[in-house]
This record gives sequence, C-alpha cells and structure tokens, in this order.
Amino acid sequence: MRQTQNRRERAAVLLPDTTSTDTTIMDTDRLLSLLNDPAALESLYRESPKAFRQSLNEARAKRPDDIVLRVWAARLTDGPQTELTARTLGPALGIALACGLLVRLPAIWLGAEWYYPRFAPACVLLAVALYFWRELRDRRQLVVGVILAATAGTLASTLPSDLKVSASSAMALIHLPILFWAFVGFVFTGAAWRDTEPRIRFLRFNGELLILGSLVALGGIVFSGLTMALFTLISKEAAKWYAENIGVIGAAAVPVAATYLYDVVFRRRTGIASVLARIFAPLFLVMTASYLVMALLGGQNPFVNREFLITVNGLLLVVLGMSVLSIAERGEDDVVGWVDKINLALLAVTLLIDVLALSAIVFRLASYGFTPNRVVVLGANVVILVHLALIGRAHLTFMRGARVEGIRQAATRYLPVYAGWAAIVAFVLPFVFRFA
Repeated sequence: MRQTQNRRERAAVLLPDTTSTDTTIMDTDRLLSLLNDPAALESLYRESPKAFRQSLNEARAKRPDDIVLRVWAARLTDGPQTELTARTLGPALGIALACGLLVRLPAIWLGAEWYYPRFAPACVLLAVALYFWRELRDRRQLVVGVILAATAGTLASTLPSDLKVSASSAMALIHLPILFWAFVGFVFTGAAWRDTEPRIRFLRFNGELLILGSLVALGGIVFSGLTMALFTLISKEAAKWYAENIGVIGAAAVPVAATYLYDVVFRRRTGIASVLARIFAPLFLVMTASYLVMALLGGQNPFVNREFLITVNGLLLVVLGMSVLSIAERGEDDVVGWVDKINLALLAVTLLIDVLALSAIVFRLASYGFTPNRVVVLGANVVILVHLALIGRAHLTFMRGARVEGIRQAATRYLPVYAGWAAIVAFVLPFVFRFA
C-alpha cells in the first residue's frame, strides 16, 4: 500500500511548463490510445507542446506505472529543446543542401533561364514537404509526391523554350508551384488533411514561414553582400561566381531553414504573422477605402487601365492572406472583437474593388478577345472573390452570435479550389490555346 501511494504521489508531480503560450486543447484519452505508436506520439507533441504536457500530467495520474509515460516525462523534464534540436538539425541541413544543389547544378548544363522557372520552385517546395514527410514516412504521401513531380516535370520539360512568345506556358509555370504548395499541405496535415484544425495549423505555418523566411533571407543577403564585397577586392570573377553558385544554393535553402526554425526553435508557435496581420488590417482598410473614393471621384477608368487589374490582383492576395492569418489564431471560444469589425469592413471594400476589376476584365474580353492572360486573371479573380465572400459572410454570421468555428471552416474548406484552379491553368490552358 505504501509503495502504491508513493507511485501516485510521484505521478501527481507536474512537469515544468517551459514552452511558449499554447492554448490548444488536447484529449488525454487520445494520448493514451497512442502509447503503442511512438511516431504518432511524437507528432502529437510537436503539434502542441504545452497541451501535450498538460495531457501527459493527467495521463500519468491515471497510469502512474506506464513506462511510455514515464519516459516522456523524463524527456520533457530534462530539457527537450537540446535533444530535439540536435536530432533534427542534421536532416534539416542535409535537405537544405540537397535542395540547393538540385536547384543549381542542373542549371549549369541546361541553362539558368530555361531551368530555374521550370524546376526551381518545385524543388524548393518538395524539400519543405520532405522535411515534414520524414516524421511519419507515409507511403501514400510518397506516391502522390512522385506522381506529382513526374507529371509536372514532364509538362515543364515539354513547354516551349521561349516563354515570351507563349503566354499560356508562362501561366502554366506560374501556377505549377501552387500544386506543390498543396502537396506540402497534404504532407503537413497528414491523415487528418480533411479536418479544419490541421488546415488551420497549415495556414499558420505559411504565415510564419513567410516571416521567418524573410528574416533568414535578410541575414543571407547581408552576409552575401559583405562576402562579395571582399571577393571583389581580389577578383570580380570570384564575386560573380559566388553570386551564381553559393548565392543561388543559399536562396534555395532559405525555406527549409525557415521551416526548421518554425518547427524546432519556435516549436511551431510564434504568432508573429497573425500579429502583423492585425496591425496592418486597419491600415489596409484606410488605404483601400481612400483609393475607392478617390478613383470614383477622380473619374478613373479601370476598363482601359491594365495596371489597375494587376494592382487589384495583388491587393486581393494581400487582403486574403491577412484575413486568413487573423482567422488562424482565433480560438474556438473567442468572442467578437474590434479585429472582426475591421476585417469585415476590409473585406467589404476589397470585394467592391474586385467587382470593378471583374467588370474591367469582362469588358476587355468582349472588346479585345480571349487571351491566356485574360482568362487566367478572370479565373483568379473569381476564385479569390468567392473565397473572400465566404469569409465575409462567416464574419457577419459570427458577429450575429454564431460560433467562431464558422469562420475557421470558411477559411479552410475552400483551399482545394486553389489547387484545382492551378491544375486547370497548368495542364489544360496550354493545350486549349495551343501553347500560344
């Protein structure tokens, strides 16, 4: 009896909470059901370190003698950061280096102008997918990745060499990376890729990757600038060689390096992107509203202004990104706040501007005929417009008393549409326009 009581007292000791703030709720029963699956437990821990610790404490209270729980308790008590960093740094460096070499070396023989636009984005995104795939090594994901790489590689190789005379081919190459981005999401979310919460985590990852990748790239630019300045004192050819080789390899490795920082150093939880989205949302609201008023009062004619359409497309992507990143950080029990009102107003103004852009596109199609560029711009505007409208409707419903889950679903359920549109542009458009 005394020994049993001692074991229960040891089990009741809480693990120290050394992780960053993480409010994700994790089911203790789910943790207990995965005790015989080490890979799944590791994935569960990386998914939400703090929630895992809390569930682990509760699980140890229920099963104080379970050896798996005791091992996990010892691991998290003795400092998981050092262990996890040392174990994952080597593979991350290997993937980053392989990605850089795969981007640079073939371009030496095939030509940079031909090779880079066709294969460099795919190589970088496949490297990020490989980083996440090595955790669980799902065969289904591997098969899908091989099929996608082979199909996209075949298409890219058969497109005309001169993209300046083949707009449909250029559009195909621009949209191919979206398919590889979707594959990264498929690997990132694993078997639960249909569920809302894993997709939310993937959207959050995209925002953090953008921020961390920018920081890594900025550091690389400073380092490369100083290095090239020193080498220029010796030989201008040496500086040129550095830029064409080391610079390209380093640039290709940036996404993998940023992914490693997100995954290991920051434990998949920084919140930087969502904070920036909330800061800039009011500024973009003022900017878009001011533009709409000035354009209407100033008599600007968007129907003949091509730059207007290009600018609107960029605006749609930025507003969509800010809205999605703001949603990605919302908890299931959040209430209506000023951010929701700002986002709803920003979505409304952006939708009005996009309606003007769609009218201008239809006018140009009726006046000048169909071209690959006009078809793609029209399709992209429609796809984004529908997504923004769905998010706006969900925001409005939420402000009327509905749960925040509706907004999260509006942001995530539509994601496969982007992959579908990208597949149409990449694999159908060039043949419809006969590579014109």
